[in-house]
Amino acid sequence: MTVGLEHGVATDLDVRGSSVRMRSGGSGAPVVYLHGAGDLGDWLPVHDRLASSYTVYRPDLPGFNHSQRWEQIDSTHDMAYAVLDILDALGLHQVRLIGSSLGGWVAADLATIEPDRVSHLVLVDPAGLRPDGGHPVDMFAMSPTEILERTYHTPELRERVRAAAAERESDPDAFLLLLRNRAATAKLAWNPYFHDVKLPGRLHRIRARTQIIWGSEDQLLPAELGQKFTTLIPHANLHLVPECGHLPQIEQPDHFLDAVLPFFES
Repeated sequence: MTVGLEHGVATDLDVRGSSVRMRSGGSGAPVVYLHGAGDLGDWLPVHDRLASSYTVYRPDLPGFNHSQRWEQIDSTHDMAYAVLDILDALGLHQVRLIGSSLGGWVAADLATIEPDRVSHLVLVDPAGLRPDGGHPVDMFAMSPTEILERTYHTPELRERVRAAAAERESDPDAFLLLLRNRAATAKLAWNPYFHDVKLPGRLHRIRARTQIIWGSEDQLLPAELGQKFTTLIPHANLHLVPECGHLPQIEQPDHFLDAVLPFFES
């Protein structure tokens, strides 16, 4: 089934007998974008910009949004293998891979499993490592509104997302989707909290040139983690986005694209 959208097209892709909702657009070499825990399936303005030069694929991860849940997925490591199955279903041998937050954790893990599948890796405020002294907040103990307050840095954007969150809470379908994503996230990242103690020992396997992008004012995953990833991944570069919270691709899209597009062309 294919559904027309304002930007891009949504298709239900069969992956080993399970349905994965895929949004895609553009033409050119493939770029795959892996979303974070709070993403409700939106096709973002940065996806449109990337689609002017590349074919962009934005799947809902299994168990999130409109993709079926896969019973065998109990960890982000399992999810990385599921994304490899999605790439196989799309016939994509090698991709430019972008992962945000939880999706960044999955993207990094995938690049350790099959390093040759990723030519360029972009990790945007990725989870997966533990900060010194532990994580500053527990998102599972916070309301959706409290999480949004800590996701963005600029007051204007905080106000807009607060209003959007209020609308979602009055929309039963949107609220159920939010709860579904929260449950899927808990299964992957509750204990241990948003990190994998074995991931640091695997990151050296990444062969792709890697651009790590981090909002300097991230209150969910502190920017110190960016330096940890940079130290552990060969050929990695850290790009801090000033005056920005957890989602640079939304809060500072021009700055985000300035870091990504030249990197992809290199």
